[in-house]
Amino acid sequence: MILNICQFVKLIHKFFFAFFITNIALVGVMFTLFYLSFTQGFEHFIKQEETKHVARVKQQLIKLYSELGSWQPVTHNIELWRSIVEPKKAHSTTNKQRNNNQPPTPSFLWISLPAGSLKTGQRISLYDANKQVIVGRTLVSENSHVEPILLQNEIIGWLGLVPSKNIQSSPAKAFLTTQFHNYFMISLFVILLAFIMAIILSRHLTKPIKQLLNGTNELIHANFKNRITPVTKDEIGTLSNNLNKLAETLEHNQQERQQWVSNTSHELKTPLTVLHSHLIAIQDGVFTADPKRISVLLNQVDNLKHIVDDLAQLAQADTLNLTYHTEQIDLISTLEQALHSYGARFNEKQLTVNTHQLKSTDTAFIQGDKSRLKQLFTNLLENSCRYTQAGGQISIAVNKTKHTIELILQDSAPGVTEDELKQLFERFYRVEKSRSREHGGSGLGLSLCLQIAKAHNAHIKLAHSALGGLKVTLIFKRLQ
Repeated sequence: MILNICQFVKLIHKFFFAFFITNIALVGVMFTLFYLSFTQGFEHFIKQEETKHVARVKQQLIKLYSELGSWQPVTHNIELWRSIVEPKKAHSTTNKQRNNNQPPTPSFLWISLPAGSLKTGQRISLYDANKQVIVGRTLVSENSHVEPILLQNEIIGWLGLVPSKNIQSSPAKAFLTTQFHNYFMISLFVILLAFIMAIILSRHLTKPIKQLLNGTNELIHANFKNRITPVTKDEIGTLSNNLNKLAETLEHNQQERQQWVSNTSHELKTPLTVLHSHLIAIQDGVFTADPKRISVLLNQVDNLKHIVDDLAQLAQADTLNLTYHTEQIDLISTLEQALHSYGARFNEKQLTVNTHQLKSTDTAFIQGDKSRLKQLFTNLLENSCRYTQAGGQISIAVNKTKHTIELILQDSAPGVTEDELKQLFERFYRVEKSRSREHGGSGLGLSLCLQIAKAHNAHIKLAHSALGGLKVTLIFKRLQ
């Protein structure tokens, strides 16, 4: 039942109750232990004081009896009895000086009781050798503490005492009651202070959590520009920084998605517009559906198919762990197979391909997906074929180290600017877009290559080629 209720309690209230209940428990334990310790120590102190008082009275009574030879003077002179059992201040001071060598009780060094404040003399009774009352209570049995008075090893009387703890309204009990009240009031004040501190601490601890809640609510409502200012450097501060990074990532993804939709619709719109206009013209009789016109339409259909294929491949590449099946493959052999399939394209563009270093390189094994790597090499070769000027050249080199395999593909003019070089991996980005459409490019090839390279833990870098065009460097981890 309690657990079910706790599920609906706010975190600030949980913090408050945790702090407050813990403080109450600690105050209660400290109050109990301290009061019990004080009570026991004080009772021990009272017992010691009463024992000293009784011993002092006994000594004076023995001295009196040895001088007078009987208890009769005490019986008829109540003032004499009071002077013996109720010492004056001077007598108390003299007694303190006499017992100066005796250390006081350690727990009560701060207590300095005035002489007679415990009223011990009022609780002392004197009996003769036959236990007949001389002064005080009638029966010896009414005294909790009874001890003999000896003179030359002969019992001359009995001294009885009712300890302070057995008296309901004794000064010692009144003192303890007063102390209990003081400690109780102090405890109530501490509990009130704990209540206030629990509220302050609860609000302080939940403040950054409220910021996190506000931040997540903004993310839920698609406000990805909102950021949280971390107020601590602990785990909550780290969580705040992570939430800011998440918001930044979502904002970037949102912008990319918007750009993606805009670019995709733009890319698809162009061939669709051409198809629509030509078909309407044919329908209206403006154009004739001759082989030349059909060829134009088929060319636009091919462009659409190429864009859709690139989009499908790129979407598939975004789920790398679901579509890649790795095995031990020879990277050099895979590249040679891709080159062989592009022989006709190279001849068509009158491109010279330099693969001498590749042919002289031994096998180089990596862990990867052969079909995906063929797709990677095909996209790179297609990119070079499509954008390298007729009569140009392509160079492929291989550098092998103990741990890596480096493939370098370079082509000749035209080249790209430094700014364009930084954007070539972006989806739908193309240099000279109007010219690229003529060549059927969608701007997705290099983006797909980047995805495949990352899936193989490889590095792909773009740079200016010494031949005047683009230089692509692929670095793979080699199997030992």
